[in-house]
Amino acid sequence: MIHGAKLETTEVLPWDMSRVKPLQARITIDVAIPAFNEGSCIGDLLDDVVMTKEDDRFQIQHIYVISDSSTDQTDDIVQQFATRDQRVKLIRKQERKGKQDSINLAFSVTNADVLVLIDADVRLAGEHSILKLVQYFRDCRTALVQGGLVRVCPGLSLNPAKQAGYFDWILVDRIKKQKDMSWWSIDGRVMALSRDFYQQLSVPLYLADDQFIFYSCIQQRRKFVWAEDAIFYYGPSISVADFSHQWSRYFFYTKQSRQYFGKGLIAKEMSVPALWRTIISSIIRHPFRGLVWILCYGSGKVEFMRRVNFKEYEYGLFWTKSAPLVIQAAERLRHEGAIG
Repeated sequence: MIHGAKLETTEVLPWDMSRVKPLQARITIDVAIPAFNEGSCIGDLLDDVVMTKEDDRFQIQHIYVISDSSTDQTDDIVQQFATRDQRVKLIRKQERKGKQDSINLAFSVTNADVLVLIDADVRLAGEHSILKLVQYFRDCRTALVQGGLVRVCPGLSLNPAKQAGYFDWILVDRIKKQKDMSWWSIDGRVMALSRDFYQQLSVPLYLADDQFIFYSCIQQRRKFVWAEDAIFYYGPSISVADFSHQWSRYFFYTKQSRQYFGKGLIAKEMSVPALWRTIISSIIRHPFRGLVWILCYGSGKVEFMRRVNFKEYEYGLFWTKSAPLVIQAAERLRHEGAIG
């Protein structure tokens, strides 16, 4: 961990497919939503999830909201949904222990064929988003599916954080077309995991949950799918400072992951060819957004070098504020039409 202690490393162990049991005719799904003080967002997400379409192949059994000892109205809102839909269940932690701990708790309470993890400030593009996400598990070989994340366009807004965040999404979208899985394209906002995969996992508090899950998938030589047609929306950081904090946290966890999984595995599997060429060409096309993004990136690097917030990162307690997403009807229809 930090403070001079050495992280343990793990060896690459291929997954034995003979251990995988064929799925039943209908795949059971549990949705887990880690949340800390997400009262402004959790209701919108639950509205989306409870309205998700099911069919004779997939069934949502439970919708767990794991409250990390929230102090706002998050728990009350979830309880209101629970009275209307028996699938919605609040799991409240009496002591705040961070998102990684919440994900480990989700691993322990579910036994569904597929576990879907969704951040509390995410929105679904339409009623088919989750079905499109989990359809890839029909082959009994897929271990991990990442949703097709779309950042809401800020339009002509002069808010630099919104513009920098949108540039970040443009950049990631270009990079993932070059390489499905990389340092830049993995994202824990929406993930689906098969039972035989998530039952093997326990996220260390000092590692990023998404990096740990994705690198474990590589380490076990399991099948990963990028579900671009399973559309989920996410919003920008509230401020430039917040976006810079996110970069600092990224640098911190990437360093930790290199020590935990080994530099060789990550360098080989996660590097992006001609990365800076892609960044520069994107800045030329989007100069204002790109320059603000560079400012946030550099500020985050300085924070990392000064070890700002390291204690919070180490225990998974760093929290960035979320704002409710306002999604225009035209944008919803465009993406729902693409995936419906």
